[in-house]
Amino acid sequence: MSIPSTPDSLKHTQSIESISKVQLIIVVSAVGDIQYVSSTCEALLGYAKTDLIDTRLENWINSEDLYLIESLIYQPSHQTHCYFRMKKKDGSLVWMEAVLSEVKSSLGEEKEIIMMLSRSSDYQNPTKQDRGASISIPTIQRIQNDKIKNDEQVEEDYSAYDLIEYLPNGVFIFVNGIIKYVNEAGTTMLGACHKEQILETSVYEYIEENYHEIVEKRIKSVQQGYRVGQMEQRWKRFDGRAIDVEIISNHTTFKGKPASFVMLVDISHRKSFHKILQNSRERFRKLVQNSIDTIGVICEEKWTFINESGLKMLEVDNYGEIFGKSIFDNIPKEDFEKIWKEVHEQHNGPRLPTYEQEWKTMKGNSIHSELVGIPTTYLGKDAMQVIIRDISERKQAEALMLQSEKLSVAGQLAAGIAHEIRNPLTAIKGFFKLLEREMEEKKEYFHIIESELSRIELILSELLLLAKPHQVYVHPVPVHSLLKDVTTLLETQAIMNNVWFDLKLKADSPSIKCDENQMKQVFINLIKNGIEAMSSGGTIYIDTEDSEEDVVITLRDEGAGIPNDIIKRLGEPFFTTKSTGTGLGLMITFNIIKNHHGTVNVTSEVNKGTEIEVRFQRA
Repeated sequence: MSIPSTPDSLKHTQSIESISKVQLIIVVSAVGDIQYVSSTCEALLGYAKTDLIDTRLENWINSEDLYLIESLIYQPSHQTHCYFRMKKKDGSLVWMEAVLSEVKSSLGEEKEIIMMLSRSSDYQNPTKQDRGASISIPTIQRIQNDKIKNDEQVEEDYSAYDLIEYLPNGVFIFVNGIIKYVNEAGTTMLGACHKEQILETSVYEYIEENYHEIVEKRIKSVQQGYRVGQMEQRWKRFDGRAIDVEIISNHTTFKGKPASFVMLVDISHRKSFHKILQNSRERFRKLVQNSIDTIGVICEEKWTFINESGLKMLEVDNYGEIFGKSIFDNIPKEDFEKIWKEVHEQHNGPRLPTYEQEWKTMKGNSIHSELVGIPTTYLGKDAMQVIIRDISERKQAEALMLQSEKLSVAGQLAAGIAHEIRNPLTAIKGFFKLLEREMEEKKEYFHIIESELSRIELILSELLLLAKPHQVYVHPVPVHSLLKDVTTLLETQAIMNNVWFDLKLKADSPSIKCDENQMKQVFINLIKNGIEAMSSGGTIYIDTEDSEEDVVITLRDEGAGIPNDIIKRLGEPFFTTKSTGTGLGLMITFNIIKNHHGTVNVTSEVNKGTEIEVRFQRA
């Protein structure tokens, strides 16, 4: 019979000395089936051991005594010592004294009970009060020194002694803290060469000082017959190395004196493994908590875990605001159900699928993400671990790249158009110079025409900036003069569309640092858009005012207005609401304002008009 290492071996033994006269050993399963019988069975009971194996224990016990062992085998009990009568082959009964020990079976899972039986010659008819009481019998020390002449008796006496001596766990007997007995495993555990190095020494020599006080109390309690619980301690070997042990103490007697029967299990490897496991868990916890990606667990459509990055991504102030909350606060139900289904169906695939998903934060903001789902369990229920990466900035970068690509195309287009227009303009300017000499009386008209041709040429140069930037001439320019020049140029087009200008230039003679021609282009585009927005005519209000260090220019029309979703897209290349527009006008306008460190703000109300506020720093 193999007895594995377990701290439960010989648990609750009331009298270890009684094993010295063991005559029969029976191993019983947790349900009372006999698994093993020692070879002394035939001499004691008259039966071969094969007659008992695989039978029920109650078959061999006098029916009147069955209640004595019922609580020991069939019902958990702290009692491990009793008396009962066993049936012999000749029909007679023999009183047996039994010491029971619970151990794990050789398979490691089932519990087995070892019954160490000896004939009770002085206990033929015990009274009810005597049942279960321990009696004075020889000790282990006697077994070690006794010279027994009969070979069969030697086998009987030493079978129980060997059971203790060669247990894989350390066994000690203390009397007032002095070691009186140690088995082979205990000697090896402490790193001693032979038992004599340990016997008659104080147990405190091997126990770390922090445990001395509690060990002293435990020894006194055990020797007084009190039960003490299982405990972990740290002991020192002879070579100075510390070992972690699990210790079980029970009351016994040694040479008539109260003693402690102690079993030690070396758990150093287990503690070391637990430490490694704990360190591994701690590293994993830090890895999860400090990950720049969101890591979370979703079970029954609720958040059950989320790391710090997840709190930031979802704009949550503390864990209580999200734990146990519905996932549908952050993701559309149909999207989540689709991801959940695919993740749990494809988890055995070579690669986990990645999803692009839009999330809502707890503050209502939208974020774009990439998501990987991993099927898992949480408290025995199906769950999904998610790793979420915020790609909102990447999406913005992609949009900027797309806009940059459009600008590149616009630049190439503008360069081609500008070159084509510049050539005839050069010829026109040349001929006007010739005509100017012959018509002196109309010289002022020629001056205006030449000025406008120069402005057209500069406008074409601005288009060329999209393809090849050129140096800008920035100098202080009076804002009021600039606005008056622009309105003068657009006055004819305004009158043709039944539009009037209302200028309220209230700023105190402001000037701004800018390239004059570029700034004219800004206000030409803005006012021209206002004229085109009023198909039935109306008034364009042009105001200026001082605001601390800024000059504020406000343009307001009475047109059809612009919806909010379109306002967000104003300035995108090739985006236009006009049937004949190119989508480049406002893009160029906003770029010029930005390059001059100005700001522009557009507000509009449908059917009431649009207001554009432009701010520049005063020169």
